[in-house]
Formats: sequence, C-alpha cells, structure tokens
Amino acid sequence: MATGLVGYIVLTRGGDIGTRGSVYTYIMAGNGLWLEAENPLLEARIQLSSLMVRGLHPLLPRLELRHGRIPAHLLSLAMDAFSARSELEGYAAIAWDGEKYELVWPAQERTATSVVYDKVPNTVVGLHSHGRMGAFFSATDDGDDLGFLLEVVVGKLDRLVPAAGVRLCIYGYHAPVELREVLAGLAPWIEEAKAPGGDWRF
Repeated sequence: MATGLVGYIVLTRGGDIGTRGSVYTYIMAGNGLWLEAENPLLEARIQLSSLMVRGLHPLLPRLELRHGRIPAHLLSLAMDAFSARSELEGYAAIAWDGEKYELVWPAQERTATSVVYDKVPNTVVGLHSHGRMGAFFSATDDGDDLGFLLEVVVGKLDRLVPAAGVRLCIYGYHAPVELREVLAGLAPWIEEAKAPGGDWRF
C-alpha cells in the first residue's frame, strides 16, 4: 500500500519490508538498488546500482507500455517533419488520447541548438530532434527529462540514413532502451543510436 510520494522496500526472503510510494519506490534487492514507478501509461523498473546483497531476492529490469508498443509510423512521420527543417532542433510528443497513440506538435521555439516547447498531457514518448547533429542525449536533455516517460532523440537528418536512440526516464534517472522495445514495426532505414549506461533487456 502506498502511503507517500516516495517509498522504500527491502526484498527479504521472508517478505517485503517497507512501504511503496505513490510516485516511485526505491527497492534494495539481492543484486543492487532499483527504482520502480507506474502510472496509467507506463510501468517500469530500472537498476540504479549493481552490488550483491546476501539474503535478498534479486530483480530484473522491467518496461511495460500499458497500451502496447508505439506504431513505428508515428516516429517516421515525426522524422520526416524534422528533416524538412534539418538545420533546426525540434520537438514532438506521442501521447495517449484515451483510445490510441497520436503524434502531437506543441507550440515551440526552435533554433539550431535548442528547442523550448509546451508540455503535452499524457505523453508516453517525447521526440527531440538534434537536426544534423548525432542522436545523443546532451546535458541539457538530462536537465529537461525529469518526468516519467520515454524519450527519443533523432539526428543525422541531413543524411540518407538518420539515427534515433531511446531511453527510459524516471524522475531524473535514465536507462537505455532498444527501439524495438518501444516501437511496433521499426523502420529498417533508421540507424539505432545507443544511449549510455549499459545494455538493457526489458
């Protein structure tokens, strides 16, 4: 039962000790420290630190999109639009409208090195274009990606094969994800850029 915004759990073999949070929960397990979060759109668990703790149950990473994976054509549509002005950064959101995923273009101010945009309710995936630069998450992105959602960065939009990378964001913590875990029907012409932080399998 959640009693506060943040919870703390120890996974002993005799049962869980502690309480879960209504927003997110830190969990000490046999293989390290983990973070869990869930909302009506996503459920996820990521490892924050790896270490052996004798006597506790281990955990595995988890990612569930509660309305299924994102149709890949939405990413393709966004990349086409970003490519039309590849000299500028840009932003789009893939949100759940209650029945389906939709691509949303919020009001935004774009330059060659930045984009400032309005937040979109029920965003599952934020799409951020780096224009002609590579598909990487910058320090600015780290400061912006403080919610609970998936973030996709795209780049190399002036090339025949553009690039895209994705990570899971849980309130300031980030974990790399593979595009195939997020998208249904991934276009083969997209080069996948790996986010730093290790190789994850959800």
